[in-house]
Amino acid sequence: MSSGSQPVYGKCADAFGRRACFLTAIFFYLIGSVLCSCSQSMIMFITARGFCGLGIGAFDSLMKIVVADYIPVRYIGYYQAMLGASWGLGYLVGALLGGLAVERAGWRAVFYMTTGICVVALLMMFAFLEAPKRNVIVKDELKRIDYLGIVLWFTGVVCLVLGLSWGGSTYAWNSATVLSLLCVSVAVLALFTVWERCWAPWPMIPRRIFNNRSSVLILAIAFAYGGCFQSLMTYVPIYLSVILNYYGSALTTNLELLCLVLFACIANICTGIAIVKSGHYTWAIRSSMCILVLACGLMQLFQKDSSVGLIVGLMVVAGIGSGGMINSEIIAAQGSVVIEHVPIIVTFMTFCDQVGGVTGITVASSVFYNTLGSTFVQKAIPSSVSIQAVRQSSAYMYQLPQPEQTLVLDAYTESIRTSYFSSLAFAAFGLLLSFGLKAYVMRKHVA
Repeated sequence: MSSGSQPVYGKCADAFGRRACFLTAIFFYLIGSVLCSCSQSMIMFITARGFCGLGIGAFDSLMKIVVADYIPVRYIGYYQAMLGASWGLGYLVGALLGGLAVERAGWRAVFYMTTGICVVALLMMFAFLEAPKRNVIVKDELKRIDYLGIVLWFTGVVCLVLGLSWGGSTYAWNSATVLSLLCVSVAVLALFTVWERCWAPWPMIPRRIFNNRSSVLILAIAFAYGGCFQSLMTYVPIYLSVILNYYGSALTTNLELLCLVLFACIANICTGIAIVKSGHYTWAIRSSMCILVLACGLMQLFQKDSSVGLIVGLMVVAGIGSGGMINSEIIAAQGSVVIEHVPIIVTFMTFCDQVGGVTGITVASSVFYNTLGSTFVQKAIPSSVSIQAVRQSSAYMYQLPQPEQTLVLDAYTESIRTSYFSSLAFAAFGLLLSFGLKAYVMRKHVA
């Protein structure tokens, strides 16, 4: 729901204003949080999380759109750096408070917290976010909404994300469920494309943004970056928590992962400032993707007993590459289109980033599970050790006797290392695409 709502919010932000969309998104998230906190069944909980997804899908994009309304792209790096710093702070504080809340009061306490945060956010939106006077007749704007396009878009994206998420984990790739979802997704998105290009009077995604080579490339780069970053953020924590926790401590593991997040924030801030000072942005994308390629390649050095120094060093390198992309990709996207198309390109780029993340996790998971199966055979691990149990629970490995436990840990470590090749492929693909970007002059005005 979060991914599918991105372009819709971009279109509605132009039609009804930024504050109205922000308030709507917060309201959805508030309703979802309240329902999650009082859920009595898994169906109710999943439905409530759907409402949360409708809300949270707007936050990142709308923040960038509001900043772009007031700040020219030539100087936007400063403000995107502030957003990046607030994201990092929120990530760290949220993880800490969420963990404490679950430990002390149970999982419902997390949603009590987010409900309170939503109320505060609503009050702040009313108090501080200006709503410029618009000569807009709501009835006329409602007529310009592409309702059929929205339905087709949501249907296609939800089927795509579910198919990619369930394939290879919940269901086999050749199962009827996964194949049906992916086929429906392809068919519906193809129908959406035809509708938008041929018949839609007010297209949800203007065709003109695809007439520009650089805007198409930056969307593809966002997809590649999302695939690389999210696959790393899935399998690096698994390596740190499953493998290193056995040989180290949970505190050390958390501090090592903190290095990645911390240096991503630092790199985001420094990249934004450097782009503003230099007046160019293509170098930032290329160098950031190059660093990500290096980081993914060096992760082949991970062993089940790797030193803290090696792990921290690689977390720092990965953080610098990831953080540098956060600022540079949004600046490149805004610089590649005319001002009136900034909301659409920003939201569609965020969508590509998120779908790339789902795809990256799916590919990395497939590589991991396939490698784990083949490694079990290569190491002649006894049939008494259940590979399904190993896949589903790391605690099972810790309960195995020797020498089976050492063999399984070796196989698990090798499989995680192999999964990083998928992250490397996404990063290399993004780096290759970045050389086709055109360096546009960064606007010094907002109208």
